[in-house]
Order: sequence, then C-alpha cells, then structure tokens
Amino acid sequence: MEMIARYGAPATRLITLLKSLDYPLRDVREGDNFVILTDDAMDPLIWQATMAGLHSRGAEALLCLYPRRRYHCADPSPLAVAAAKEADVVIALTTTALNSGTPGLRAIRSEGGGRGKTPIWLWEELNQEILIEGGGSATADEVAEMCEIQRRVGAVYDRGTTIHVTSASGTDLEADISGYPADSLADRWGKIPFGRDPETRKLGGGTWPFGEVHVEPKPGSANGVVVWDQTAHYPAGQWRNSVRLQVENGRVVDISGGIEAREVRYYLETYGDANTLKLGGEIALGTNRRCPPLTGAMRSEKKRYGAMHLGIGHGADRGEVNSTLRLEGIIDQVTIVVDGEHVVAKDGDILV
Repeated sequence: MEMIARYGAPATRLITLLKSLDYPLRDVREGDNFVILTDDAMDPLIWQATMAGLHSRGAEALLCLYPRRRYHCADPSPLAVAAAKEADVVIALTTTALNSGTPGLRAIRSEGGGRGKTPIWLWEELNQEILIEGGGSATADEVAEMCEIQRRVGAVYDRGTTIHVTSASGTDLEADISGYPADSLADRWGKIPFGRDPETRKLGGGTWPFGEVHVEPKPGSANGVVVWDQTAHYPAGQWRNSVRLQVENGRVVDISGGIEAREVRYYLETYGDANTLKLGGEIALGTNRRCPPLTGAMRSEKKRYGAMHLGIGHGADRGEVNSTLRLEGIIDQVTIVVDGEHVVAKDGDILV
C-alpha cells in the first residue's frame, strides 16, 4: 500500500502483473470457460492482466463489469450471475467481498451450468502491490509449504473438539469445533490450489493470495471476547482503535471501542440481519509469509502468517448460519489451543 500511496499505480505495471498471475493460471487450457466478476472500482490493470493471462492460454474469458456494490457480500448483478452459471470457473475480482452466503453466489456454486459445483476463485480487494510485492508473489514451493502447514493444522482440528483463541490485544474465545467429516479439514487445506482433478479434469478452487486454514465453530457454542485489532472489511484501512466483541452462546451481544466500533455497529445495523451477529463464520489462521503487516488491506491481512481473520455471520462450511452479511476482522499474533493441550500457534508462530 505504501508504494501505491507514494507513487500511484502506473499502467506500465501491467508487465509485472502478468507475471504475478502465472501460478494461479498455470493449469488453464484451451477450451476452459471463465467468467470474471468485477466492478467499476477495481483497478482496470488487474482485470486486464487476468484477461490477458487467460487469453494467452487459449481460454474463453468473459468480463462482467458492474457498479460497485454498497456493502460486502452483496450479490453481483443478476446478469453477471446468469453468465457465471455457464462458466467452468468464476473469478471474483471485485472490491467488495463475495461469499457463498448470498443467493446469487449459492446459485453459481450449486448449479454450475449443469456440471456440478462451479469453483469460485476469490481474488477480491486485490491491488497491484499485493500481487507484485506481497502475498501474490509467492512461489510454487512457498505455496506447497503453506499447504503442508495447513494440512498439519487441519489434522489437529479434525481430531479436536474445542478451540481456544487468545491474543495480546484481549481476544479470549472458546468454541466447539467438532462435527466435521473425518480428515476433511486436513484434506481440504492441504490441497494445492487451482489444480485439475485427475479424474474429472475440472479445475479446482483457490484464493489469491493463497494462505489460510480455517475451522467453523458449531452454532451457539462460542463464548468469550473477540478483539479485532488491525482492520476489517469495514471500515477499511489500518485501524487506530481495536473493536471488542462480546460473544455469548455463539452470538455477539455487545460491540465496544472507538470510532471503528461505532462504524461496525452502523454497518451491521444497516446491511445485516439477525443472523449476522451469530458466529457462523470461520476462525481462520493465515499462512502466507509474503504478506506484510500493517497494510490495512483485508485481502492481504487475512492471509498473513500468524494473523487470524474471524468472521461473524454466514458460515459456508456447516451451512447452519445464513445471513445477508458476513463481516470479518483481523486479530494479530494469535495463540490457538485445541482441546486444552494441542498448541497450534503461540503469539503468531505456528507450531504444528
């Protein structure tokens, strides 16, 4: 963010942007059909680089550009949703976050043009610096290392029943994480992103930058305090004051802090519903060492090694909490303990 703030985003950086997309586009082939969802606030060089990368590999790519949505997790244009249903892969390249909690995104994932679930590559809130100097510059070897870390963390979660998250800023949260199918988290988070299934030959999912492993609490089970101490999807940018969420029986019952807390309350009251205050969203640990600290950019911060993003509202894994809005915030340098004895991370260092 500092380079962009000082020098702007010159059009000549298209040259380097193309290189930063080599990894996620590596298995794209002639005949693959892509739909790119973007909005009028996204840097055009990023979607141009994406289109160019897909075209150079022989893929058919359609760009759906529509006005920026007013809030995160709002549905794309209905026309874009209709186009996306016919794609082999959808790339979410928007300045507002998308997730499968919205009706349009659920339709894309479940229908997929009659061919089963459609992978959605989540590249929201990207900027040039994230791609060129930050988490998007990770190498294939670094992605493989992240996957191995994530597999080990997922294996601990697979065997566990409770999670305890703490941080120096005051987070102290416990929740039940049981109920997942056997070995599902290790398998999911250990998988190399953007690859082809050896049997179906279909492309799989992925996020860019890559690098997180998450688990969802059972609805109604989380209790304690969550302190978002860096930033959140809203309000954007590096925060000056932390936001404290009091959680009782899986629901946020109080939000306190400075001006950021006031903005969070406004945002939830304006765009959320009753379920937005439930902890259905993920407890997610970042694994990407290329993501720098103190950027105030969610797309980077949520992947940063040793940081956590914790979401309230819709939970895509269990599908038991559905809301109009999910809001995610960052907790820095977390300590995570499973079943009271397995230390997954301590002060931001991953130990498994």
